[in-house]
Amino acid sequence: MRLTSFHSLGSNRKTPRLWLESARLDRLGFSPGCRVAVTPIRSATGPGITLTVGDDCAAGVSVVERRTAGYVRPVIDLNSRRHLGHFAGFRELKITGTYGHMLVTPSVRAFSIHDGLASRSVYRMVDIFCGGGTASDAFANPRFRVVAGVEVSPLFADEYSRKHPDAEIILGDFRFIHPSELPEFDGLFVGLPCTCHSTQARTKKGLRGAPELGDTGDLYIPVLGLVATRMPAFLVLENVPSFATSLAGRTVLAHLARLGYHVSSAIIDPLNDYGEPSSRRRWVCVATLHRRFSIPNPHTPFRGTINRFLDRPNAVLDRQDASRIAKTIVGLRAHSDRHAAKGNGFRLTVLDRHAKKLPTILKSYHKINNSGAFLSTPYGPRMLRPGEVCRIHGHTFISDDATSVYQMSGQGVQTRVFRTIADALAEFLP
Repeated sequence: MRLTSFHSLGSNRKTPRLWLESARLDRLGFSPGCRVAVTPIRSATGPGITLTVGDDCAAGVSVVERRTAGYVRPVIDLNSRRHLGHFAGFRELKITGTYGHMLVTPSVRAFSIHDGLASRSVYRMVDIFCGGGTASDAFANPRFRVVAGVEVSPLFADEYSRKHPDAEIILGDFRFIHPSELPEFDGLFVGLPCTCHSTQARTKKGLRGAPELGDTGDLYIPVLGLVATRMPAFLVLENVPSFATSLAGRTVLAHLARLGYHVSSAIIDPLNDYGEPSSRRRWVCVATLHRRFSIPNPHTPFRGTINRFLDRPNAVLDRQDASRIAKTIVGLRAHSDRHAAKGNGFRLTVLDRHAKKLPTILKSYHKINNSGAFLSTPYGPRMLRPGEVCRIHGHTFISDDATSVYQMSGQGVQTRVFRTIADALAEFLP
Protein backbone atom coordinates (compact mmCIF):
# COMPACT_ATOMS: atom_id res chain seq x y z
CA MET A 1 0.00 0.00 0.00
CA ARG A 2 1.11 3.54 -0.76
CA LEU A 3 -0.12 6.75 0.87
CA THR A 4 -0.14 10.24 -0.63
CA SER A 5 -1.72 13.12 1.20
CA PHE A 6 -1.46 16.90 1.45
CA HIS A 7 -1.65 18.88 4.68
CA SER A 8 -1.46 22.52 5.65
CA LEU A 9 1.35 23.28 8.06
CA GLY A 10 -0.41 24.45 11.19
CA SER A 11 0.80 25.85 14.49
CA ASN A 12 0.17 25.41 18.19
CA ARG A 13 1.40 28.01 20.66
CA LYS A 14 3.52 29.62 17.93
CA THR A 15 5.20 26.28 17.21
CA PRO A 16 4.76 24.54 13.83
CA ARG A 17 2.48 21.52 13.94
CA LEU A 18 1.71 18.63 11.60
CA TRP A 19 -1.17 16.36 12.57
CA LEU A 20 -1.47 13.07 10.66
CA GLU A 21 -4.58 11.02 11.38
CA SER A 22 -5.76 8.12 9.24
CA ALA A 23 -6.78 4.47 9.50
CA ARG A 24 -4.35 3.86 6.65
CA LEU A 25 -1.44 4.56 8.99
CA ASP A 26 -2.12 1.25 10.73
CA ARG A 27 -1.84 -0.64 7.43
CA LEU A 28 1.46 1.12 6.76
CA GLY A 29 2.88 -0.13 10.06
CA PHE A 30 2.34 3.10 12.00
CA SER A 31 0.16 1.45 14.63
CA PRO A 32 -0.81 3.05 17.96
CA GLY A 33 1.94 2.59 20.54
CA CYS A 34 4.86 2.21 18.14
CA ARG A 35 7.77 4.63 18.02
CA VAL A 36 8.67 6.71 14.98
CA ALA A 37 12.10 8.17 14.22
CA VAL A 38 12.06 11.69 12.74
CA THR A 39 15.07 12.45 10.54
CA PRO A 40 15.65 15.77 8.76
CA ILE A 41 16.90 15.60 5.17
CA ARG A 42 17.86 18.13 2.52
CA SER A 43 17.73 17.35 -1.18
CA ALA A 44 18.03 19.23 -4.43
CA THR A 45 14.28 19.86 -4.29
CA GLY A 46 14.34 21.40 -0.80
CA PRO A 47 13.88 20.49 2.88
CA GLY A 48 12.18 17.37 4.17
CA ILE A 49 11.90 14.82 6.97
CA THR A 50 11.52 11.07 7.02
CA LEU A 51 9.33 9.16 9.47
CA THR A 52 10.50 5.61 10.10
CA VAL A 53 8.96 2.95 12.37
CA GLY A 54 11.41 1.37 14.83
CA ASP A 55 11.40 0.00 18.38
CA ASP A 56 14.70 1.66 19.24
CA CYS A 57 13.56 5.19 18.37
CA ALA A 58 13.89 6.63 21.86
CA ALA A 59 14.32 10.14 20.48
CA GLY A 60 11.33 9.88 18.16
CA VAL A 61 7.62 10.31 18.72
CA SER A 62 4.92 7.83 19.68
CA VAL A 63 1.93 6.99 17.53
CA VAL A 64 -1.18 7.62 19.61
CA GLU A 65 -4.81 6.84 18.87
CA ARG A 66 -8.12 8.60 18.62
CA ARG A 67 -11.49 6.86 18.63
CA THR A 68 -14.09 8.29 16.27
CA ALA A 69 -17.32 6.69 15.08
CA GLY A 70 -16.34 3.40 16.70
CA TYR A 71 -12.98 3.18 14.92
CA VAL A 72 -9.46 3.45 16.26
CA ARG A 73 -7.46 5.92 14.17
CA PRO A 74 -3.67 6.20 14.58
CA VAL A 75 -2.36 9.74 15.06
CA ILE A 76 1.13 11.16 14.55
CA ASP A 77 1.34 14.59 16.16
CA LEU A 78 4.48 16.54 15.31
CA ASN A 79 4.56 19.79 17.26
CA SER A 80 8.22 20.72 17.35
CA ARG A 81 10.33 23.47 15.88
CA ARG A 82 13.22 20.99 15.81
CA HIS A 83 11.27 18.67 13.50
CA LEU A 84 9.36 21.22 11.44
CA GLY A 85 11.29 24.49 11.72
CA HIS A 86 13.04 24.08 8.38
CA PHE A 87 9.63 24.14 6.65
CA ALA A 88 9.26 27.82 7.61
CA GLY A 89 7.86 29.76 4.67
CA PHE A 90 6.03 26.76 3.20
CA ARG A 91 2.28 26.60 3.62
CA GLU A 92 1.58 23.04 2.54
CA LEU A 93 3.32 19.68 2.96
CA LYS A 94 3.12 16.54 0.88
CA ILE A 95 3.34 13.15 2.62
CA THR A 96 4.20 10.02 0.65
CA GLY A 97 4.37 6.71 2.52
CA THR A 98 5.17 3.05 2.05
CA TYR A 99 5.27 0.36 4.73
CA GLY A 100 7.18 1.61 7.74
CA HIS A 101 8.45 4.76 6.02
CA MET A 102 7.08 8.23 5.16
CA LEU A 103 8.62 11.22 3.42
CA VAL A 104 7.42 14.73 4.24
CA THR A 105 8.33 17.57 1.85
CA PRO A 106 6.78 20.86 0.71
CA SER A 107 4.27 20.33 -2.08
CA VAL A 108 4.82 21.71 -5.56
CA ARG A 109 2.14 24.29 -4.79
CA ALA A 110 3.95 25.25 -1.59
CA PHE A 111 7.15 25.89 -3.56
CA SER A 112 5.19 28.07 -5.99
CA ILE A 113 3.68 30.09 -3.13
CA HIS A 114 7.09 30.38 -1.45
CA ASP A 115 8.53 31.72 -4.70
CA GLY A 116 5.58 34.05 -5.20
CA LEU A 117 6.11 35.61 -1.78
CA ALA A 118 9.79 36.32 -2.44
CA SER A 119 10.68 39.94 -3.14
CA ARG A 120 12.17 40.80 -6.52
CA SER A 121 13.16 43.93 -8.33
CA VAL A 122 11.36 43.02 -11.58
CA TYR A 123 8.16 40.97 -11.93
CA ARG A 124 7.76 38.94 -15.11
CA MET A 125 4.30 39.41 -16.60
CA VAL A 126 2.17 37.18 -18.82
CA ASP A 127 -0.75 38.92 -20.52
CA ILE A 128 -3.66 36.48 -21.07
CA PHE A 129 -6.14 37.46 -23.83
CA CYS A 130 -3.60 40.17 -24.61
CA GLY A 131 -5.35 41.68 -27.64
CA GLY A 132 -3.41 44.61 -29.07
CA GLY A 133 -1.46 45.25 -25.87
CA THR A 134 -3.52 47.96 -24.16
CA ALA A 135 -2.93 46.30 -20.77
CA SER A 136 0.79 45.86 -21.29
CA ASP A 137 0.90 49.58 -22.17
CA ALA A 138 -0.46 50.15 -18.66
CA PHE A 139 2.20 47.95 -17.03
CA ALA A 140 5.02 50.15 -18.31
CA ASN A 141 6.45 50.59 -14.80
CA PRO A 142 10.08 49.37 -14.68
CA ARG A 143 9.13 46.84 -12.01
CA PHE A 144 7.22 44.87 -14.65
CA ARG A 145 8.58 43.08 -17.70
CA VAL A 146 6.24 41.46 -20.22
CA VAL A 147 7.57 38.01 -21.11
CA ALA A 148 4.59 36.57 -23.00
CA GLY A 149 1.15 37.29 -24.37
CA VAL A 150 -1.59 34.77 -25.14
CA GLU A 151 -4.03 35.62 -27.93
CA VAL A 152 -6.41 33.74 -30.21
CA SER A 153 -6.56 36.38 -32.99
CA PRO A 154 -3.59 36.37 -35.41
CA LEU A 155 -4.29 40.03 -36.25
CA PHE A 156 -4.11 41.12 -32.61
CA ALA A 157 -1.12 38.86 -31.96
CA ASP A 158 0.78 40.55 -34.80
CA GLU A 159 0.17 43.95 -33.20
CA TYR A 160 1.27 42.64 -29.82
CA SER A 161 4.47 41.17 -31.23
CA ARG A 162 5.33 44.49 -32.90
CA LYS A 163 4.92 46.22 -29.53
CA HIS A 164 6.85 43.57 -27.61
CA PRO A 165 9.46 42.06 -29.92
CA ASP A 166 11.22 40.38 -26.99
CA ALA A 167 8.08 38.73 -25.59
CA GLU A 168 6.88 35.26 -26.53
CA ILE A 169 3.55 35.34 -28.38
CA ILE A 170 1.44 32.24 -27.81
CA LEU A 171 -1.30 31.99 -30.43
CA GLY A 172 -4.28 29.75 -29.74
CA ASP A 173 -7.42 29.05 -27.73
CA PHE A 174 -6.43 29.41 -24.08
CA ARG A 175 -8.55 26.40 -23.14
CA PHE A 176 -6.09 24.14 -24.95
CA ILE A 177 -2.83 25.66 -23.69
CA HIS A 178 -1.34 23.67 -20.82
CA PRO A 179 0.18 25.68 -17.93
CA SER A 180 3.54 24.03 -18.60
CA GLU A 181 3.59 25.61 -22.06
CA LEU A 182 3.84 29.12 -20.62
CA PRO A 183 7.23 30.61 -19.67
CA GLU A 184 8.19 31.38 -16.09
CA PHE A 185 6.24 34.35 -14.74
CA ASP A 186 5.51 36.19 -11.50
CA GLY A 187 2.29 37.99 -12.38
CA LEU A 188 -0.72 37.75 -14.68
CA PHE A 189 -2.97 40.25 -16.36
CA VAL A 190 -6.21 38.65 -17.52
CA GLY A 191 -8.57 40.67 -19.69
CA LEU A 192 -11.36 38.08 -19.69
CA PRO A 193 -13.44 38.35 -22.89
CA CYS A 194 -16.71 40.13 -22.11
CA THR A 195 -18.62 39.10 -25.23
CA CYS A 196 -20.94 36.89 -23.17
CA HIS A 197 -21.01 38.76 -19.87
CA SER A 198 -22.10 42.24 -20.94
CA THR A 199 -25.77 43.08 -20.53
CA GLN A 200 -26.18 43.66 -24.25
CA ALA A 201 -24.51 40.36 -25.15
CA ARG A 202 -26.60 38.37 -22.68
CA THR A 203 -29.78 39.66 -24.33
CA LYS A 204 -28.52 39.37 -27.90
CA LYS A 205 -27.17 35.83 -27.46
CA GLY A 206 -29.99 34.53 -25.29
CA LEU A 207 -27.67 34.09 -22.30
CA ARG A 208 -29.72 35.91 -19.68
CA GLY A 209 -29.00 34.17 -16.39
CA ALA A 210 -26.34 31.93 -17.90
CA PRO A 211 -23.52 33.93 -19.56
CA GLU A 212 -21.08 31.16 -18.56
CA LEU A 213 -22.61 28.97 -21.29
CA GLY A 214 -21.66 31.39 -24.08
CA ASP A 215 -18.77 30.75 -26.43
CA THR A 216 -16.30 32.70 -24.25
CA GLY A 217 -18.22 32.67 -20.97
CA ASP A 218 -16.26 29.76 -19.52
CA LEU A 219 -12.75 31.11 -20.07
CA TYR A 220 -12.38 31.97 -16.40
CA ILE A 221 -12.10 28.21 -15.73
CA PRO A 222 -8.72 27.59 -17.45
CA VAL A 223 -7.49 30.86 -15.92
CA LEU A 224 -8.22 29.53 -12.43
CA GLY A 225 -6.53 26.25 -13.39
CA LEU A 226 -3.39 28.14 -14.43
CA VAL A 227 -3.37 30.16 -11.20
CA ALA A 228 -3.81 27.06 -9.03
CA THR A 229 -0.94 25.34 -10.85
CA ARG A 230 1.56 28.18 -10.92
CA MET A 231 0.47 30.39 -7.96
CA PRO A 232 1.89 33.70 -9.24
CA ALA A 233 2.65 36.53 -6.82
CA PHE A 234 -0.31 38.50 -8.16
CA LEU A 235 -2.93 38.62 -10.86
CA VAL A 236 -5.14 41.38 -12.20
CA LEU A 237 -8.45 40.51 -13.86
CA GLU A 238 -10.95 42.79 -15.57
CA ASN A 239 -14.36 42.50 -17.18
CA VAL A 240 -17.69 44.30 -17.48
CA PRO A 241 -19.45 45.36 -14.24
CA SER A 242 -22.11 42.66 -14.60
CA PHE A 243 -19.38 40.02 -14.33
CA ALA A 244 -19.14 40.84 -10.60
CA THR A 245 -22.61 39.45 -9.83
CA SER A 246 -22.48 36.52 -12.26
CA LEU A 247 -21.76 32.96 -11.15
CA ALA A 248 -18.41 33.24 -12.93
CA GLY A 249 -17.40 36.41 -11.07
CA ARG A 250 -18.44 35.12 -7.66
CA THR A 251 -16.68 31.82 -8.33
CA VAL A 252 -13.47 33.59 -9.32
CA LEU A 253 -13.36 35.60 -6.09
CA ALA A 254 -14.23 32.65 -3.85
CA HIS A 255 -11.79 30.27 -5.54
CA LEU A 256 -8.88 32.71 -5.42
CA ALA A 257 -9.47 33.22 -1.70
CA ARG A 258 -9.52 29.46 -1.14
CA LEU A 259 -6.27 29.11 -3.03
CA GLY A 260 -4.67 31.46 -0.50
CA TYR A 261 -4.87 34.87 -2.19
CA HIS A 262 -5.81 38.18 -0.65
CA VAL A 263 -8.53 39.38 -3.01
CA SER A 264 -9.77 42.92 -3.69
CA SER A 265 -12.34 43.89 -6.31
CA ALA A 266 -14.08 47.08 -7.39
CA ILE A 267 -16.14 48.66 -10.16
CA ILE A 268 -14.00 51.42 -11.58
CA ASP A 269 -15.63 54.54 -13.01
CA PRO A 270 -13.15 56.37 -15.28
CA LEU A 271 -15.38 59.39 -15.85
CA ASN A 272 -16.22 60.19 -12.23
CA ASP A 273 -13.17 58.84 -10.39
CA TYR A 274 -10.14 58.76 -12.72
CA GLY A 275 -10.48 62.03 -14.63
CA GLU A 276 -11.12 60.26 -17.94
CA PRO A 277 -13.55 61.35 -20.69
CA SER A 278 -14.98 57.88 -21.30
CA SER A 279 -17.87 56.53 -19.25
CA ARG A 280 -16.79 52.91 -19.76
CA ARG A 281 -17.04 51.27 -16.30
CA ARG A 282 -15.19 48.02 -15.58
CA TRP A 283 -14.97 45.36 -12.88
CA VAL A 284 -11.41 44.89 -11.61
CA CYS A 285 -10.00 42.23 -9.31
CA VAL A 286 -6.47 42.22 -7.88
CA ALA A 287 -5.32 39.09 -6.02
CA THR A 288 -1.97 38.99 -4.22
CA LEU A 289 -0.10 36.46 -2.11
CA HIS A 290 1.80 39.14 -0.21
CA ARG A 291 -1.08 40.87 1.59
CA ARG A 292 -4.28 42.63 0.60
CA PHE A 293 -3.88 45.29 -2.08
CA SER A 294 -6.14 48.33 -2.07
CA ILE A 295 -7.29 49.29 -5.57
CA PRO A 296 -6.56 53.03 -5.89
CA ASN A 297 -9.41 55.45 -6.50
CA PRO A 298 -8.34 59.08 -7.05
CA HIS A 299 -11.99 60.29 -6.80
CA THR A 300 -11.19 62.82 -9.51
CA PRO A 301 -14.00 63.45 -12.00
CA PHE A 302 -13.35 64.49 -15.59
CA ARG A 303 -13.80 68.26 -15.73
CA GLY A 304 -12.75 69.14 -19.27
CA THR A 305 -14.30 68.58 -22.67
CA ILE A 306 -13.58 65.93 -25.26
CA ASN A 307 -12.02 68.61 -27.50
CA ARG A 308 -8.57 68.06 -25.95
CA PHE A 309 -8.51 64.50 -27.36
CA LEU A 310 -9.69 65.40 -30.87
CA ASP A 311 -7.87 66.46 -34.00
CA ARG A 312 -8.11 70.15 -34.77
CA PRO A 313 -10.94 71.10 -37.13
CA ASN A 314 -9.84 70.59 -40.73
CA ALA A 315 -12.30 71.64 -43.42
CA VAL A 316 -10.95 69.23 -46.04
CA LEU A 317 -10.71 66.14 -43.83
CA ASP A 318 -13.93 66.85 -41.93
CA ARG A 319 -15.86 67.24 -45.20
CA GLN A 320 -14.39 64.01 -46.58
CA ASP A 321 -15.13 62.02 -43.41
CA ALA A 322 -18.69 63.39 -43.14
CA SER A 323 -19.43 62.77 -46.85
CA ARG A 324 -18.15 59.18 -46.61
CA ILE A 325 -20.81 58.18 -44.07
CA ALA A 326 -23.58 60.68 -45.00
CA LYS A 327 -25.92 58.05 -46.47
CA THR A 328 -25.34 55.74 -43.53
CA ILE A 329 -26.16 58.56 -41.10
CA VAL A 330 -29.48 59.15 -42.90
CA GLY A 331 -30.35 55.49 -42.40
CA LEU A 332 -29.26 55.53 -38.78
CA ARG A 333 -31.37 58.62 -38.06
CA ALA A 334 -34.41 56.94 -39.57
CA HIS A 335 -33.75 53.82 -37.54
CA SER A 336 -33.34 55.93 -34.40
CA ASP A 337 -36.59 57.81 -35.10
CA ARG A 338 -38.52 54.54 -35.50
CA HIS A 339 -37.29 53.33 -32.13
CA ALA A 340 -38.06 56.67 -30.52
CA ALA A 341 -41.60 56.51 -31.89
CA LYS A 342 -42.05 53.15 -30.18
CA GLY A 343 -40.85 54.61 -26.91
CA ASN A 344 -37.64 52.58 -26.87
CA GLY A 345 -35.46 55.58 -26.05
CA PHE A 346 -33.03 54.55 -28.76
CA ARG A 347 -31.25 57.43 -30.46
CA LEU A 348 -28.25 58.33 -32.54
CA THR A 349 -25.41 59.85 -30.48
CA VAL A 350 -23.85 62.92 -32.11
CA LEU A 351 -21.50 64.93 -29.89
CA ASP A 352 -19.93 68.34 -30.31
CA ARG A 353 -16.45 69.30 -29.19
CA HIS A 354 -17.76 70.74 -25.92
CA ALA A 355 -19.20 67.41 -24.74
CA LYS A 356 -18.10 66.52 -21.23
CA LYS A 357 -18.08 62.75 -21.69
CA LEU A 358 -17.93 60.03 -24.30
CA PRO A 359 -19.92 56.79 -24.37
CA THR A 360 -18.12 53.46 -24.71
CA ILE A 361 -16.32 52.92 -28.01
CA LEU A 362 -17.24 49.33 -28.90
CA LYS A 363 -15.16 46.90 -30.92
CA SER A 364 -17.83 47.12 -33.65
CA TYR A 365 -17.39 50.88 -34.08
CA HIS A 366 -15.99 50.36 -37.58
CA LYS A 367 -19.37 49.01 -38.68
CA ILE A 368 -20.84 52.54 -38.32
CA ASN A 369 -23.95 51.54 -36.39
CA ASN A 370 -26.19 53.11 -33.78
CA SER A 371 -24.00 51.84 -30.92
CA GLY A 372 -21.27 54.34 -31.82
CA ALA A 373 -20.77 58.02 -31.10
CA PHE A 374 -20.26 60.53 -33.89
CA LEU A 375 -18.73 64.01 -33.86
CA SER A 376 -20.64 66.98 -35.20
CA THR A 377 -18.96 69.05 -37.94
CA PRO A 378 -20.26 71.85 -40.21
CA TYR A 379 -20.54 69.22 -42.95
CA GLY A 380 -22.44 66.60 -40.96
CA PRO A 381 -21.46 63.95 -38.38
CA ARG A 382 -18.18 62.09 -38.77
CA MET A 383 -16.68 59.12 -37.02
CA LEU A 384 -13.97 59.49 -34.41
CA ARG A 385 -10.65 58.83 -36.09
CA PRO A 386 -8.35 56.00 -34.93
CA GLY A 387 -5.83 58.45 -33.47
CA GLU A 388 -8.58 60.19 -31.50
CA VAL A 389 -9.85 56.90 -30.10
CA CYS A 390 -6.29 56.04 -29.01
CA ARG A 391 -5.85 59.40 -27.28
CA ILE A 392 -9.19 58.98 -25.51
CA HIS A 393 -8.16 55.56 -24.18
CA GLY A 394 -4.52 56.47 -23.53
CA HIS A 395 -2.83 53.84 -25.67
CA THR A 396 -1.06 53.54 -29.01
CA PHE A 397 -1.10 51.08 -31.87
CA ILE A 398 1.50 50.47 -34.51
CA SER A 399 -1.07 49.23 -37.03
CA ASP A 400 -2.37 51.87 -39.44
CA ASP A 401 -5.50 49.84 -40.30
CA ALA A 402 -8.49 51.76 -38.93
CA THR A 403 -10.72 48.71 -38.52
CA SER A 404 -8.06 46.89 -36.49
CA VAL A 405 -7.48 49.93 -34.27
CA TYR A 406 -11.21 50.25 -33.54
CA GLN A 407 -11.49 46.55 -32.73
CA MET A 408 -8.41 46.48 -30.49
CA SER A 409 -9.49 49.63 -28.67
CA GLY A 410 -13.02 48.34 -28.15
CA GLN A 411 -11.70 45.07 -26.70
CA GLY A 412 -8.87 46.67 -24.74
CA VAL A 413 -8.64 48.48 -21.42
CA GLN A 414 -8.39 52.21 -20.76
CA THR A 415 -4.66 52.37 -20.39
CA ARG A 416 -4.35 55.44 -18.17
CA VAL A 417 -6.76 54.00 -15.61
CA PHE A 418 -4.93 50.68 -15.45
CA ARG A 419 -1.57 52.46 -15.35
CA THR A 420 -2.77 54.07 -12.10
CA ILE A 421 -3.54 50.59 -10.75
CA ALA A 422 -0.29 49.09 -12.09
CA ASP A 423 1.87 51.84 -10.60
CA ALA A 424 0.19 51.40 -7.20
CA LEU A 425 0.76 47.64 -7.46
CA ALA A 426 4.45 48.19 -8.28
CA GLU A 427 4.76 50.30 -5.13
CA PHE A 428 2.88 47.69 -3.07
CA LEU A 429 4.80 44.54 -4.08
CA PRO A 430 7.84 43.57 -1.94
